[in-house]
Amino acid sequence: MNAANAEQRQLAGLTTLLLLQKKARHAAEPAELAFIAVNDTRQLLDYRQAALWQGLPHSKIAAVSGIALADPHAPYVVWLQKVGEHLGRERGAHAWAFQAEDLPPDLREDWGRWLPCHALWLPFPAGGGTLPGALIVARDKPWNDGEIHVSGELADAYGHAWRGLLERGRRWRDIRIGRKALGLAVAAVLIFCLPIRQSVLAPAEVAAADPTIVRSPLQGVVDRFRVEPNAPVEKDQLLLTLEDTDLKNRLEVAKKSLAVAEAAYRRAAQSALFDDKSKAELTILRGRMEQHVAEVAYMEDLLVRSQVKAPHAGIAIFGDEHDWMGRPVAIGERLLMVADPREVELDIRLPVADFIQLEENAEAAMFLNIAPQRPIGARLYSASYQAEVTPDNVLAYRLKARFDPNQTLPRIGLKGTAKLYGQRVTLFYYVFRRPLAALRQWLGL
Repeated sequence: MNAANAEQRQLAGLTTLLLLQKKARHAAEPAELAFIAVNDTRQLLDYRQAALWQGLPHSKIAAVSGIALADPHAPYVVWLQKVGEHLGRERGAHAWAFQAEDLPPDLREDWGRWLPCHALWLPFPAGGGTLPGALIVARDKPWNDGEIHVSGELADAYGHAWRGLLERGRRWRDIRIGRKALGLAVAAVLIFCLPIRQSVLAPAEVAAADPTIVRSPLQGVVDRFRVEPNAPVEKDQLLLTLEDTDLKNRLEVAKKSLAVAEAAYRRAAQSALFDDKSKAELTILRGRMEQHVAEVAYMEDLLVRSQVKAPHAGIAIFGDEHDWMGRPVAIGERLLMVADPREVELDIRLPVADFIQLEENAEAAMFLNIAPQRPIGARLYSASYQAEVTPDNVLAYRLKARFDPNQTLPRIGLKGTAKLYGQRVTLFYYVFRRPLAALRQWLGL
């Protein structure tokens, strides 16, 4: 009877071993296999606690018996993690029954808190020289050789299944990464081939379309302005005055000289009735008197022209009036502009580095600094042939555009950013145009 019972126990143990190996091979993922290893192994071995230490792909406690998910920050799991790392370094791929005395002092101290007296280290077969993991089981009574041998066979099956799951996961992960990379590459190619309108940004200003330039009518010094900058003016309204003290003095001198010449002429005319000599001087005195008359008329005309008036209705465009007061000016020097506020255009300064191919009547949009959320449409009608240096010391082309009708026109002098639209190009050319140009210049191709 004892022999028959022993054979039945052996047969039952072998059947359990085969069933556990089958279950391990059919595990769908590493987490399922880890749960089987720490919990279902109790069908074959008698133990109180079990833990699965994972060496690859990164060292950690993958599962603990009795709970569904091990908290990596729990004191018990942290201590088991250190034990697994130590045994993985020291014992490697050899099954080993051990106790607290077999561990370093820092790990030996906490043994009584976490594990029974006798533990068994069941490493999974190493693949490529690296330990993939190990099963740690513990109980109160010692382990015999038969149990160590059977558990070693089971650990070998667990290790085989464990490596297969890890490799399959890595393979599918690589395939997913490869597919994802291929999908991203195809998407990037398709996106970069999308047609898009080429555009460029440039600083711009609202300027008068056809202003009248008011120049200095004579050489002199600016006395004061009679209007404020950007103020509306009427035709013949006084804009500014030039210093006229010298003109008034010269006019007085001219008038006195005229009075003297007239008196001399009258005296000579009276004497000419009786004196032939006075009759001969009469023509000279008349010419001298007419000369002084012309000088008086000229000085009066200069005095009138020193009062600069508006040539027509509009707004007066100039800078700070205090910058002009006391400033000497030459004949024909520009003083200010008078412009119609309803006749405005867009003055654009496009840097040479940003220049793109622009067609005639190209579309543009003005984003004012005071209202960037409301673009104003315009059409390009003029572009300078040569670039010139702007006040900001930037080499740029000067472009002009007319605002589209049926929209509120901005005030003269407002600044902002203009967006110019060119031909349709691919997104790749739109993004890499300037880097490619810089690369060609650097390489000299």
